[in-house]
Amino acid sequence: MRCLTVAEAVRAEGHEVAIMGAIEGVDWLDRHVAATGIEHIRTSQDSLVSDELVALGADRLVVDSYWIDPELIAAANDLVPTMAIIDNTARGIRAEWFVDHNLGAEELDWSAVHGQVLAGSPYALVRDAVTQHRIEGGWNIPGRDSHVVAFMGGTDPGEVMTEVAASIASTLPHLRFTAVTTASQVEQVERAVSGMPRARVLGPTPDLPAVLGTADAVVSAAGTSAWDVCSMGRPVVLVGVVDNQSAGLQRALERGIATGVDATRDGAVGVGALLTELLDDSSLRESLVRRANAAFDGLGSRRVAAALTSDAR
Repeated sequence: MRCLTVAEAVRAEGHEVAIMGAIEGVDWLDRHVAATGIEHIRTSQDSLVSDELVALGADRLVVDSYWIDPELIAAANDLVPTMAIIDNTARGIRAEWFVDHNLGAEELDWSAVHGQVLAGSPYALVRDAVTQHRIEGGWNIPGRDSHVVAFMGGTDPGEVMTEVAASIASTLPHLRFTAVTTASQVEQVERAVSGMPRARVLGPTPDLPAVLGTADAVVSAAGTSAWDVCSMGRPVVLVGVVDNQSAGLQRALERGIATGVDATRDGAVGVGALLTELLDDSSLRESLVRRANAAFDGLGSRRVAAALTSDAR
């Protein structure tokens, strides 16, 4: 999704773009990429073949992977100016640009990195489909009669949504609630909210930004999707669903842009109580949303695209 966000921003500036990689087991994403009209060059997972880049005549390359060998990325950068999208560490990659769009990334030590580093929330890779739902004054919501949307990321490997839904159902049984979950959890989540007369459960959908756009408040995984919802101007409860989200969650809590819980450490049973507090406390909502709006203005992908398409070397 981060590569797709950059691709859409670069194409909006009039450049030709292709996405190279494997999309397996995520049918809605495959269909979504096809619907964008952006060329999808299918390759084996985690591969990066310099000869293919040369054959394509690429002028720029964007790589987003935790697993592609840094040496392969360096070799590609020797041929084509390369941007590496990273999280908290460059892991030995040599590239022209580095993007760490996570909250507080600008405070990390990047002195050993040779290349331009675009770090922190000003570079948050948020799609236009998300930012078009940004609102001002998003703290003015109807309390416990609000519509709350919960989403635990595209994969939710620990199946945290089921526990999140159960916590909300037990605490706020009359809430207007929408849960967007993985295909494997739909039945479990439906059981968890069976006592909520105004709840609905959706499987994976390319219309997620529009669904989030109907929300008064959001419960979100603390990964990349967190920066989406923080850019929309809604009060947010963040949930750490995998270990690599813990640092970002902690920064969000320290900076007062969201409330939240680390489910990898404490479980998600406390989500209902946090959401109740958020819905009942208008001053808390206003404080959180104002800080989130200041940190995430929704223009990060444009800044990244501008850097990528500038003269390099």
